Amino acid sequence: MAGINKSVFEIQMEFHYSDLCIPTNQLLTEYHAEYHSHTQTYLVPDQNAEYEVRNSVLVDGGDRYGVSAVVFDKYEELVWMGNQGGHVTSYYGPSMQKYTSFQVHESDEVRDIITFEEGIYALTKSSLRHQIRRGIPKHTYKSDNMTDMQCLYEVNKTRLLMGGHQDKLLDLDLTKMKETVIPIEQEGCAVLRSGGGSLVACGSADGTVSLRDIRTLGTAEHSFRAHAACLSDLDMQGDLLITCGFTQTNVAVAEPYVVVWDVRYLRGNTSSEGAWSISTASPPLLLHFLPVFSGRAAAVSGDGHVALIQVNTPSSGDNQSVFQVDTQSSLCSVMDVSSTSQALVFGNQAGHLHLFSAQHNHEPVYNNFSRQTEFADPMPVLPYARVTDTNFNISSVTLPPLNSGKKWFNELSEEFFKRMYRKPRSIDPEVLKTMKMQGPIGYAPNPKARKRNQIPYVTDTLEDLKARSEDKYHAQPIPKHYQKLDIRINKHGPNDELEQCNKTGLPGLEATLPNSYCNPMLQVLYYMPPLKSTLLSHTCAKEFCLSCELGFLFRMLDTSGGAPCQASNFLRAFRTVPEAAALGLILPDRGPDQRVDLVSLIQSWIRFILHQIHYEILETRKKEKELALLANSPPKPRIVKLNRLTNGYPEDYQYTEVEYLGPTAFEPEVYREGAEPWRSPEEVVVPEASPAPSTNHELTNNQHSTKDREESEISQLFAIGRHQLNRCLKCNKEEERESVVLACALQYNSASRDGEPRGFVELVRASLAARRSTPAWCEHCARFTPTTQRGRIVRLPPVLAINCGGMSAHEKTFWSKGPPKETLEIAKRGGSSKPCRYGLHCARPGCRFKHPERPPAPSPSTALKSPNQEITCILPHILNIRLQADGDIVINDKCDLSPSEPNRALLPKPKKSGPTEQQYLLTAAVVCVEDNPRNLVAYVRVPERDRDHAWYLFNDLSIVSVSADEVVQLGAWWKSPCVLFYSSRGS
Repeated sequence: MAGINKSVFEIQMEFHYSDLCIPTNQLLTEYHAEYHSHTQTYLVPDQNAEYEVRNSVLVDGGDRYGVSAVVFDKYEELVWMGNQGGHVTSYYGPSMQKYTSFQVHESDEVRDIITFEEGIYALTKSSLRHQIRRGIPKHTYKSDNMTDMQCLYEVNKTRLLMGGHQDKLLDLDLTKMKETVIPIEQEGCAVLRSGGGSLVACGSADGTVSLRDIRTLGTAEHSFRAHAACLSDLDMQGDLLITCGFTQTNVAVAEPYVVVWDVRYLRGNTSSEGAWSISTASPPLLLHFLPVFSGRAAAVSGDGHVALIQVNTPSSGDNQSVFQVDTQSSLCSVMDVSSTSQALVFGNQAGHLHLFSAQHNHEPVYNNFSRQTEFADPMPVLPYARVTDTNFNISSVTLPPLNSGKKWFNELSEEFFKRMYRKPRSIDPEVLKTMKMQGPIGYAPNPKARKRNQIPYVTDTLEDLKARSEDKYHAQPIPKHYQKLDIRINKHGPNDELEQCNKTGLPGLEATLPNSYCNPMLQVLYYMPPLKSTLLSHTCAKEFCLSCELGFLFRMLDTSGGAPCQASNFLRAFRTVPEAAALGLILPDRGPDQRVDLVSLIQSWIRFILHQIHYEILETRKKEKELALLANSPPKPRIVKLNRLTNGYPEDYQYTEVEYLGPTAFEPEVYREGAEPWRSPEEVVVPEASPAPSTNHELTNNQHSTKDREESEISQLFAIGRHQLNRCLKCNKEEERESVVLACALQYNSASRDGEPRGFVELVRASLAARRSTPAWCEHCARFTPTTQRGRIVRLPPVLAINCGGMSAHEKTFWSKGPPKETLEIAKRGGSSKPCRYGLHCARPGCRFKHPERPPAPSPSTALKSPNQEITCILPHILNIRLQADGDIVINDKCDLSPSEPNRALLPKPKKSGPTEQQYLLTAAVVCVEDNPRNLVAYVRVPERDRDHAWYLFNDLSIVSVSADEVVQLGAWWKSPCVLFYSSRGS
């Protein structure tokens, strides 16, 4: 057994005694090296073992450092641990709850720990650290005599004895922090123990034990060599001294027994008459007496084998209590026994602490009279309540007790709770007179009417208070008829609330069903006479046809007599369309989520519904033609081929292809290799009349005449004919294509100059004839290359649908602030006959030079005519649009032009409009109300009501009459436009 465990003891000796005189190559021979090829011997715990494990923890830093010191606190229920990385941690009670953890040295290991009433002392190689139990350091003692310290011994409450691998002992006075050097002859002092009397046993690394009197430490009372090779550990109880160590033969071999010495025989006697040995199953490495038992000791081996032995007589070692400590295949390095002997603690090199107690004692006590351990104050437990809980009693939360005084600070008299506002001093008129505006910021020289950084105190007079009350700002709330109203229709009784909300006699739509967010847009489509007549005359055999359902809904609104209606059939058919679900237009049945962006949702809905109706009308027309041909042709036998239907359409049906103008809200532009060049996936081309061929144009699309294009009433009403030229910036390859779009999406970046938008008219013009640079696939370059895309309009629709976007912060800023006002300086410049060097590519705001095909600068009277109109009424009621010869468009928002105006060449009067000139009137608008919850409402100009085409606000069941100015005033923070409809005169 001694030979098997010798390598374990070699590790321990190298750790404790680094300066041994024994060569390390003699500690392990080739014969004993075979131990590494076998597992450690694990002893099965005896059923009669007195102690069993209670808790095991991985100490702080245990994954990197082993445990080097462990001790029970003599005043509190704490266990103190120090590791090889200079860290100290304490654990409370049998549950080993971590109490404090702190660093005592940056790198040196903790050699020993001793507890005092005021705190602990932790010994490292060259320093002694004093800290209170809460972890706060108090003092660090260092000395030139501390070179390789190893152990501590408490002489009394004011004296501390320190020893180590050096030829001196240090007696430290803790009150004066003054040391006394005691020279010794032996090879250092690695262990200091006392049996409770006046003698202190000092064990050295070479196996010598010296007994010294506490009163005369300079002289050894008796010295003897306990072991031939080196000493491993010793302990003392009364007159009994126990040791364990190594013997010297050819190599250092661990002795498999404990040597017991009676110090009474050793005094004045050089023989070993008063010594005997007690054999153990495994060579002991650590020894410790159990304080409450006389002559009872614990012997621990390096592999964790623990034996409880009786040392009073040589024959008492036959009856031993044995148990095993799980050392995680490492060395058991330190141990300690509590003052009550109810708990034992072991530490190993794997960084674990193991707490053992008696078998039937699950709550061991470390000290008989331990004082209460100080813990942090617990956090006050307050009652829990949700923010939305309106029934919670706030007064149930009690106030903490007052530390001093009898009154809280917030208990003040009422005069201190009155809100008082000091009127600001008016700005000096001289400053306003000399101020120059640069955007929203004004600059003026200092008139120096008062001293620097001094403003006199202004007292409030009766006139000041009166003026303040008149100028007080009141936030305007959102009108009630714009808010989301929850109105339930009583079918068996009067509806007084409904009569108050709708006194116009126009039918409303209920919003109790899912996906009722489209009610405002349904009202807009209902009051478009061409679209309404088309849908009322549409019939087909398709099961879920949105065109049929819209026609049925419009018929119900016509015959309702002003009673509210419900779009249940249309919404049921709308839910069955897979394309609508793919676009995210179908909301869950529990109601619209507060996080749903209604602005983008309604814009995507109008694009989808126009395309869907267009496809359904063409499919019905195609089936009618097939039936007419079958009726006129003679009957003949034929094989009927059944085509599978996809969403009501046969698989071989060729759609008339239309596209969106501008990017969609839900479908970003995606370019893929192998697709048709210069075409995004959502764009589809409608072939039109081919233009005259030009040089460097490689047209890949087959051009057809206009009569070959299939059009429906929807495309004739909303379609915008566009010719687009794409040019690769790498190879300069150009390609042209014709397309048709049903809605115009505003592109705010296209109308910006110097980062500032030029107004709604310029925004519409730039969005219709968009010019942009984007990466696209080039067949000539065989890769994605930067491409410039320039579009020009070839046909204007009778109804111009405009999607306003408004999802980004830049777009919302445009509608909240409006276009920039023309400054006085630009207005004073006037025009110039000299042409601009940049021509049409000029980006300077208010450029004074002449530009081709551009109207001259506005006159001062026009620029400063109505500044308030530019801020609030940014949406014009009338748009005059003219197509030019080069495909560009010119837009003016004036109602009429007199012959004396220089702008007369831009547009003729509306009565002389031709096919390339149109005058559009604002007929409908859908806006989003930024309320909680958000709401969608519609402004509709109803043509049948009177000659003035009265405007009405449709908010589900609430319908009220509004003025024309209220429709175009979109500068309020709570109202933002979604979709606008301009209809040409005569349509």
